[in-house]
Amino acid sequence: MPGYQDKFVTVNGLRLHYLDWGTEGKPPLVLLHGGSAYAHWWDFVAPDLATDFHVYAPDQRGHGDSDHTRPPAYATRHYVSDLREFMLALGLQKPVLMGHSMGGHNSVIFATQYAQDLRALILVDTDATYPEAAVEFLRKLGEKPAKEFDSFAMAVSRFRVLPAESVMSTERLHYIASFAFKERSDGKWVSKLDRNTLFREPVDGLPLLGQITCPTLVVRAENTPVLSDRKVERLVGGLPHARWTEVKNSYHHVMLDNPDGLVKVVQEFLTTQAIG
Repeated sequence: MPGYQDKFVTVNGLRLHYLDWGTEGKPPLVLLHGGSAYAHWWDFVAPDLATDFHVYAPDQRGHGDSDHTRPPAYATRHYVSDLREFMLALGLQKPVLMGHSMGGHNSVIFATQYAQDLRALILVDTDATYPEAAVEFLRKLGEKPAKEFDSFAMAVSRFRVLPAESVMSTERLHYIASFAFKERSDGKWVSKLDRNTLFREPVDGLPLLGQITCPTLVVRAENTPVLSDRKVERLVGGLPHARWTEVKNSYHHVMLDNPDGLVKVVQEFLTTQAIG
């Protein structure tokens, strides 16, 4: 998909990969992918957003083409520190920050500390806290060995998203899968993901929501497994300057299920805030 450049920056001693959908002179917008995902998950929304913004989409540590950490260091505090240093290294002034799922949770915690440095915050199908059941589920998943495939074609054909419910096309699924794997020295193909990222040490952001003073949009997928009505009300009610909206015809992976719908609600929000 044309329009971006692959770039790298060293942050906290790690070489982080990011996609630069550069529109020089436009306000910066940073996109944070979810857990086990990577920057290319934004490829279907970034081109439209790049009309009005200079869009940056990093692979968070342990994901995509960014470095893994040894020993493993994948707590929320590590991601937040990386994001802060990423913005400083690139000289991003007052960016809009948009995060999905785990990236959304990281964005919440970042904003509790640095809201004054953000133009706006957009949270896509995420909450400010992690249920213990979700942390335990991911831990058990991380304990399983990584799958191995005999060929790139086989790896792509077996690629699935989690949660599995989705209305994205097979073509779109295979497109994002094409960035998910690497070939080992023995010829086997494996995921680029460091499975240690599945061992989460989240921060509970619910008691801290009052510190997020920037304009905030909460985006819920129509068929979300994450944000019940009660959770949306709790999240928006705790944020000083927030509203929420819903993207129809989507499950959890909103940017893949209905990218046009996501772009529409984001652009409407930023326009009403006179941002861009």
